[in-house]
Amino acid sequence: MRPFRRRPAALLAVAVGATAALLVPLASHAAPSSWLALDGNARFTPPSGVTFDWANSGAGSPVPACPAGAVNVPGSGGLFNCGTPSAGGGAPPGVPSLTPAGAADLTRISSTFIVDPLSSDTTPCGASNDPTTFTTSVKNGDPINGISFGPGNVPNKNDLGNVYAASHATAARPELFFGAERLSDNGDSHIDFEFLQTILGLTAGCSGNFSGHRTEGDLLVAVDFTGGGGTATNALYQWHCNAEPGPQPADGTVCDPGGAAHYEQITIPGSISFTINAAIVPCGGWICRDTAGVTTQLAANDFLEGGLDLTVLGFTGCFHTFLPHTRTAQSFSAALTDFAGPAPLATCRTPAMATASNPTGFNLTPGVVASDHVTVQGPAGIATPQGTVAFFLCGPSQVTASGCPTGNPVGVIKTLIGGAATSDATAATTALGTYCWRAVYTPGGASVGVFDTTAHTDAGPECFAVGVPGPPDAGRGLNLPMPPPDFVRTSASTVNTPVQVAIPALGMDAPVESLGLLANGAMAVPQSVSDAGWLQTGPFPGSAGNAVIGGHLDGNSGEPAAFWGLNRLRPGDAIIVTTATGTQLRFGVVRIG
Repeated sequence: MRPFRRRPAALLAVAVGATAALLVPLASHAAPSSWLALDGNARFTPPSGVTFDWANSGAGSPVPACPAGAVNVPGSGGLFNCGTPSAGGGAPPGVPSLTPAGAADLTRISSTFIVDPLSSDTTPCGASNDPTTFTTSVKNGDPINGISFGPGNVPNKNDLGNVYAASHATAARPELFFGAERLSDNGDSHIDFEFLQTILGLTAGCSGNFSGHRTEGDLLVAVDFTGGGGTATNALYQWHCNAEPGPQPADGTVCDPGGAAHYEQITIPGSISFTINAAIVPCGGWICRDTAGVTTQLAANDFLEGGLDLTVLGFTGCFHTFLPHTRTAQSFSAALTDFAGPAPLATCRTPAMATASNPTGFNLTPGVVASDHVTVQGPAGIATPQGTVAFFLCGPSQVTASGCPTGNPVGVIKTLIGGAATSDATAATTALGTYCWRAVYTPGGASVGVFDTTAHTDAGPECFAVGVPGPPDAGRGLNLPMPPPDFVRTSASTVNTPVQVAIPALGMDAPVESLGLLANGAMAVPQSVSDAGWLQTGPFPGSAGNAVIGGHLDGNSGEPAAFWGLNRLRPGDAIIVTTATGTQLRFGVVRIG
């Protein structure tokens, strides 16, 4: 087949109608790593080996770019900056944004900053109330489904304000960092930082219920300020499905309360670091608040931060949700009062998946043998993902506009080799219509706890069509209805096949070649520039539907081709098509355009 000519081919259509411990300020090199300083100061100070802190250093330069009116702390080293003041009317302040340096750091997996409304704020849910309070009796470890929330008022010491967290990739498994600011240090208070593997949902609106599950390996850091709020202790708890001493199932196993599932206090040296500010420290690049209102500094014992080393903990799951909340008393089972978020916070990366069906294209023979190929990649600098891929094929009755939502399993699960895998072949493609693949990656080996389970499908390279022509816009500009499946044939009959087309008014008389569709769905072109071509996947001339005949306008050197004079065609001109039996079918031009 010759290449397309200098101008597009013309087309013609003919149709009929950890344990508790006294907290003291820690060195900035404290575990889990020195990626983020845990030094009791929100602002970055540049000791050797520390990459970030929550806020910029406050040095005279550089001066970051922030929106007008935003809090802009100059210098470098911060994860967050450019928080905005209240928009007025008693509304809470705005959330700061991730700094360019934080966004560019490829070892940062995820981060979140929550500005939780105070009981004195005005929100769309009302004036002088906090819309994120627990409205029914709930305690740590209760079933998540059915927990109720809504507007309420809580004491200052139990009212959450700014809370933040980040996850960071290491050579092994990820690590977590978290921090918060206390509204008041007058009186005992109790704050929990909960990290859940399930994705929590909240009923839309100002009140409603939580939805989600508890899973093996979920973590909770309980912090208690006692002695009038001046002494702090912390403890680490992990969700276990089975009674102690176990054994326990794999991390991520769903086990809601109701049986033996429970939070167990654990003590693993080196797994947790924690500190509070022993003296007044400046606020970061956002709005800080205390009981008197907006403040530019945090009083002693009002800033707390910590970190968790998931490698030391032996954790192999993937966290997805950060849920900080407060308790009314020191007991771990005391009633919960205020919460912030819940906010998305991932500790595992989602790998990039690229897939391609073999074959692709349109008008394939029913029963065609098909397979799918997938490559799974992590970000630059991260080892190639290990694990397995399961393949699924959606038939014509299952395919949606986005590809394959579920599908039927094809063959056996494949192990990735060099980040790639190919499915077993299948010939379950006898029904007419579109088929699409779906590939599901499950991490294995060194990728467990590093990459997340993910699925991929699309409505392009993952799909192919059996026994039906391609979309009209694939036909080089043709915009005519394509025939329904009733007129689709896998091979053309020779009886009514057009072999010649003539347009006397143009002096045109050209042989007709029988053509199909290319793999990309476009109509093929005649071998000779002097020939016309009939799209044999459509109707025969004279049959119900639109028969399509196309031809070249000119050749490689600009010489006239079969349809050179088509622009002179006028309504009423005759078009005569001769079939393989010698029958001449006469058509008249009705419309041009």
